[in-house]
Amino acid sequence: MKHKVLSLLIILSLITLGSCQKKKEPEKKEAPQKTGYVMNFKPNDSLDLVPLKTIILQPARGPGENQFCLDVVAKAIDQVSQVSFDLSFDPAFASYQSFQPGALFEEKGKTGYKVGPKGDQKGKLEVRITFESGGPATGNGKLVTLCFKGLQPGRADILFENGELIGPQKKKTAEVNWVGGLLWILETG
Repeated sequence: MKHKVLSLLIILSLITLGSCQKKKEPEKKEAPQKTGYVMNFKPNDSLDLVPLKTIILQPARGPGENQFCLDVVAKAIDQVSQVSFDLSFDPAFASYQSFQPGALFEEKGKTGYKVGPKGDQKGKLEVRITFESGGPATGNGKLVTLCFKGLQPGRADILFENGELIGPQKKKTAEVNWVGGLLWILETG
């Protein structure tokens, strides 16, 4: 009887030991799902400290996933009938999608917009806003909203270049500040 009990214990211990040593299959870790990007945009200067006669980029509500918009805002401009500028950005980082008219020129008359890539230069957007009738614009307000799609995480400058404000007599307005900003695209997931 002792022999049978001992044999039974040995068999049970071998079965238990075998099940403990059974190799566990490695748990499959699922790759985190990339759900999109979060965009943070910071102007180079605080809006409160921006001097008069300034055009500044500031964040606007984005139209969809991985997209962000920037308002081009004028502060204390006087007698302007045309605004033109180039906006430079890293084309590996973001791509231009669309624009929306701003209120400042729209409330003064009929406005024409020319917004799009500058020639075949990637990363350079050409913007021209002109009164077709009515005007000129004076004061504060949004000139145009530019919308982009975030392409990859990172950070990059968005810069104004070749900015001009033209008055009603077709003369360039002097002493205008142009304030771009720094954009961070953060990956979520």
